[in-house]
Amino acid sequence: MSEQEHQHRPSYYGDNDNRERIEQARIDLALLFMTDLHVGASPFYKQKGKRTSLDLAYEIDGAIHRRSYLSPLSWRAIMLFALSEDKTVTVHEMDRPGRYRQLFPRTLLRRLHWHARPNADFPPVARLYDPKGQSVMLLTRSRFCGHAVDALHNLADGTPVFQPLWISDIMALRPMLGIELVRDETFTAAFPIGTYIKAAAKTGRIVDAPELSGLDLAGTTPLLSSPMPAPVVSRIFDQQCREHPQMERLRGRTIYEDYSFQVCAEKVL
Repeated sequence: MSEQEHQHRPSYYGDNDNRERIEQARIDLALLFMTDLHVGASPFYKQKGKRTSLDLAYEIDGAIHRRSYLSPLSWRAIMLFALSEDKTVTVHEMDRPGRYRQLFPRTLLRRLHWHARPNADFPPVARLYDPKGQSVMLLTRSRFCGHAVDALHNLADGTPVFQPLWISDIMALRPMLGIELVRDETFTAAFPIGTYIKAAAKTGRIVDAPELSGLDLAGTTPLLSSPMPAPVVSRIFDQQCREHPQMERLRGRTIYEDYSFQVCAEKVL
């Protein structure tokens, strides 16, 4: 559970509420392990780049921890442990001091949390971009108790991808690969995320709002291609399925099943 979810929870959670929360966490975790962040043509965790560590300050059930990780996979292991033990994880810092709150202020986390509901097609709530490059990321909702987000981005060779991402991976792009995303303070979305996805499928890029209004986007929303998980990530998911049979039935689920816009089965490659 995250800090922002904890703030929104009532003082008492019934058995049904707990079951729904745990089930949603399983769904989110399955989606996160059935895809992987690619930067260029390769999985993020495999890339050498600068390979400076990602510094984190966090607490688990009130116990403060400070760690430095050289692999994006390390934080996932922490989160798996937290889920299996039903522990509360609160992140205080990621990367250099203050940067986590610059990129993900509490107001943004609350909006992402509010959008985390089924059958929705909300406008994206934030735009991250690289001032020194072409990388763009539109964030729509939170997942896994606020530790992940759904994002339409172009980090994979400039090709638009719609997938859930760990916030830790987004934060680690700067120290590990030198991609320093910043939040667009002027961004206001005029269209729901389904419109942005249709435009990305049609044009092969992430389209800004002024151009969106001039595009013919009638019809269903194509499935954007999503990078397959690396073998090591697939093995982690397979292990989770063996230990928790409820996870197995989630194999093959897609991010689109949590949204209300119609999609066609054909993927955009």
